[in-house]
Amino acid sequence: MVDVDVLIIGGGAQGLWVLNDLTKRHYRTVLLERGELGGGQTCHSHGLIHRGHYYDDVDMMIVLNAAAQFWEAFVDERGISRLNPSRALAGFGPGTTVSRHTYFWKTAGLHFDPCPALPPVLEGSRVRHLFETEEFSLDPSEIIAGFAADLDHATYKLQSSDDALEFVTNGNSIERVQAKLEGQQVEFAPKYLVMCAGVGNYGLLAKLGRDVNPGGSIPVQAQRKNHMMVLRGDNLPMMTAVFPIRGGLQGVFLCPREDPSTGQPVWLASDHNSLPFPMTPQGHSQVDSLPSGDWVRRMLISLRGTAPALFADGDVDGLEMAVYTGPTSERNFGVGQHMTDLFIDPFGFENALTIWPTKLTMTPFASNVVTRFVRTRVAEPGGEWPRVARDITAPPPAVSQEMWCRAPFQAPHESKTQWMPYADFMDTWRL
Repeated sequence: MVDVDVLIIGGGAQGLWVLNDLTKRHYRTVLLERGELGGGQTCHSHGLIHRGHYYDDVDMMIVLNAAAQFWEAFVDERGISRLNPSRALAGFGPGTTVSRHTYFWKTAGLHFDPCPALPPVLEGSRVRHLFETEEFSLDPSEIIAGFAADLDHATYKLQSSDDALEFVTNGNSIERVQAKLEGQQVEFAPKYLVMCAGVGNYGLLAKLGRDVNPGGSIPVQAQRKNHMMVLRGDNLPMMTAVFPIRGGLQGVFLCPREDPSTGQPVWLASDHNSLPFPMTPQGHSQVDSLPSGDWVRRMLISLRGTAPALFADGDVDGLEMAVYTGPTSERNFGVGQHMTDLFIDPFGFENALTIWPTKLTMTPFASNVVTRFVRTRVAEPGGEWPRVARDITAPPPAVSQEMWCRAPFQAPHESKTQWMPYADFMDTWRL
């Protein structure tokens, strides 16, 4: 039996942020991850640290802006690079009442300035009002590696079997967690349990008998299939930008990368659209992971309206494209509704929390909430950086690559196409 103060399940950005915060407060904390660290939603994401310029909700802007300041401190401390060398952009189409948005931004304390001129890649687009902002892009795999370097003594890889975790409860308290690690079986006795396993939260809650909303049978987790279009070529500027659905624009996020194999600039392009991706508690789905042709066509229309110069005659010869998909999850609030910030719920347990941060930006705030809950039940220890006294020989999980860097593959819950020249990509998707 291994006694720990806190046991965390899920090794994405959220789980590692919680692990980092609690360990700094001297709690004996262990994190368990079934796959690679960051291999789920974290490394599927575009790595944009929002400040709220995309939204109309002032309260949301205030929260995101405050959370982004935690990220600024983190990246400065760890020496993590911001991927946009110049200020990020937010743009609107013709007919947009821009004064309404800038009023929201000012009220929320967001910094912005009118952009003096359109970047060449946006010339000829529907963008009429462009602003420079303080949002920035990060490489999620670099974030994970930044955490893992200090926390490898407290992270362990679970087996991939459905029975890798079993819970022993006493009323509304979780007393023990039986874990099948890689090469070893360990029984933990945590004083507190934190579940931040993304889509895996559903299965964990099902094991605990809490996979329905109070008074109903609706799964607590909204599961969606998200897409990302990836573009690679020398004509792509290293630019972070958001284009809300205003004035004929269709809602586009652009985040930059550099391809380590070619040295070429890369864009990760996405929009606000996602598809239902219902999964059983065991992680099975009746919906395949292949990209949707409708989404690809819609995304290309949006990109042409936003950055038409990229597709001008003669400029597409060196352009390559790919698409990938991956599941995301958040707290389900009913048909047609979704959360835009975070949700944390104990589901009636005295010593457990389940987290859906929804956005990468919100992970510091969710971790702060967890710490407050933990401190009400487990007194904050004193002393040095804790090392849990245990005889566990299981290895730590590896750090995941970003999804766009991986070789082409198709799995039940995620897939990535091969890089294709622009003309071949258009032929493949019948565009």
